[in-house]
Amino acid sequence: MFKSELSLQEKFIELKQLELKENEKILSEFNARFGNVDIVQVILDNSLLMSYDQAFLLSNYQYAKVIAYLHKNAVRTFAYLAKHTDYTEKVLSQILYKLVKASIIKEVSPKRYVISDNFQFPILQFISYEAKLSNWKKSILQSTINKKFSTYSYVVLPMNLAEKLQRTKINYFHSHNVGLIGVSDEKIEYLYKPHKERVRLNVNPSFISSIAKFQLETSTFSVTSSM
Repeated sequence: MFKSELSLQEKFIELKQLELKENEKILSEFNARFGNVDIVQVILDNSLLMSYDQAFLLSNYQYAKVIAYLHKNAVRTFAYLAKHTDYTEKVLSQILYKLVKASIIKEVSPKRYVISDNFQFPILQFISYEAKLSNWKKSILQSTINKKFSTYSYVVLPMNLAEKLQRTKINYFHSHNVGLIGVSDEKIEYLYKPHKERVRLNVNPSFISSIAKFQLETSTFSVTSSM
């Protein structure tokens, strides 16, 4: 049915594009912290966007890790951040300086920090898809990792294999809460829909950096962008 994984991905994207809403985008080979994800669908609220400078900083995992331990209403000390991030004093000082300069955080008193009142994370939902011609167990493993930043995570397979697994191995997908999709030349079929994962911003630098990387890849920024 498909000669390569690339042809499977391309067909899936072609069919998926037909059902996208205005605030949804599809990206291929999305650069997540732990490696590229084959395909990502992003549902975006454009009313809350970072500037280019803010997205550029937070696309770096080191910066995302620091802000993952910060809050708007609860002050975090330099010592607290150093302990939880395991960064050296020099590295952490540089990161905090740049986050303050980009108006992402503010220093309320010496070496005491909160997230800036005017900074908001975009409201995004990621749905990830891993496409394979045959190695479905590897896809389940990759899809499980993708749940670090995705509310839904799916394995995408040729229709004949997907239907066979639905009959004989669906317990694997249930136990990992990973969805199963079959693709033919004419259609996409959802053979198992997983439960929605609750993805939190706090202590989740993978999700934070993924939001920033999406904005960079799509050149989608707030009107205050300095790009």
